[in-house]
Amino acid sequence: MQLKIIQPIHVLYFETETTLNDIFQYVRLVARRLYRDAVQHDMEITGPVYWIYEGADGNPDTVFKLTIALPVSPAAPASSSEFEQKLLEPYKCISHELQGDWNGLGNVYGEIFAKIGEGNHAPSGQNREIYINMDFQNPAGNTTEVQVGIF
Repeated sequence: MQLKIIQPIHVLYFETETTLNDIFQYVRLVARRLYRDAVQHDMEITGPVYWIYEGADGNPDTVFKLTIALPVSPAAPASSSEFEQKLLEPYKCISHELQGDWNGLGNVYGEIFAKIGEGNHAPSGQNREIYINMDFQNPAGNTTEVQVGIF
């Protein structure tokens, strides 16, 4: 686990309000559309897919803002693009990498929040999951960085 300050990141993104109960409708589908749109508009992809949760509290029925973002080099907006671009603000977080099945995400969040509780930090209400490697055939091959925003 480590404390990080993430510099601003320019992204192509999708945003919606959802709950943890309803989030699975976006898995795999939105990322594919983001990649397709970026390639179609000749954008340079500069990183893996980010899932950004604002206001998620672990309760499956809580409505929160979900942003699914693909880092790209800044480009002129394409009028035919399904998505918009923006700059993610600098982000201070506690980060931990999960190797393997996403069923372990709950434990990672628990460890990070315990670490935050030990220190002089408070959660910001924004969490990020960076999907460094997604292996849908062999979940043991997944690499996911979990970032919990702090003040």
